[in-house]
Amino acid sequence: MVRAYFRHPHAIEEHLDVLLRQMGRELQTANGLHRALPMFDDLEIGVDRHEFAELLEHIAEETQHYVILADLAEWAADRKLRQEELRRYEVYARWDPQLPDDKRSNALLPEASRMVEVCREAADALGLDLSTEIGRLSEGGGGGAFLECARLEGDEFRDRLAAAMRRILTDEIHHGPDRIEGFARSRIHTDVDLATAARWLTTIMEQHLRVRNEIWRNPLSNERMAAIDRGEVAPLDREP
Repeated sequence: MVRAYFRHPHAIEEHLDVLLRQMGRELQTANGLHRALPMFDDLEIGVDRHEFAELLEHIAEETQHYVILADLAEWAADRKLRQEELRRYEVYARWDPQLPDDKRSNALLPEASRMVEVCREAADALGLDLSTEIGRLSEGGGGGAFLECARLEGDEFRDRLAAAMRRILTDEIHHGPDRIEGFARSRIHTDVDLATAARWLTTIMEQHLRVRNEIWRNPLSNERMAAIDRGEVAPLDREP
């Protein structure tokens, strides 16, 4: 969908809107601070130090991604953006029963809001811990959109976006795909385990595709995405 988006010319205001949509996905991770403080109180009693450090690292990295993209957004806008602009697309990425209702949906991002509900359905079926681990495997959508952005060139916006995404890409791969081997070792013991995890990961990734399309202002039609769901993934020319 990155290639589909850049197949057509866009005004800088449209590029800015894409950045703001992605920033909402990055900044939402800071909501995890509501879990970090109680964990700190129980550190070395009921909370493992490695788990606590991983949570803080994840929050810090995603917040840094927001900062990188916000700086680029203000360059694109050629002005300081207001808080309501910078945070207009914020919505939580996964189900968390501790979050207030206003973090679970955003009327401007219906597919992202639907993703929270898909993760809630997974939590109801699998339990929160397992469903969260499966959801983490899908983080960044496998990194494909970030990789495509890192390859962009040809004008100042593309060059700047590529540089930003190259800084973000390594973290996103670590947050998602790099977790697969460890998940398989700890969670997959039978064919049923494998089938269950694969089914829910597919469900989550199908919705993630729609979220990513929404971030890029819907360059792919519903018909095209349905075809991808069926495995009909014809390669697109890399040139926009």
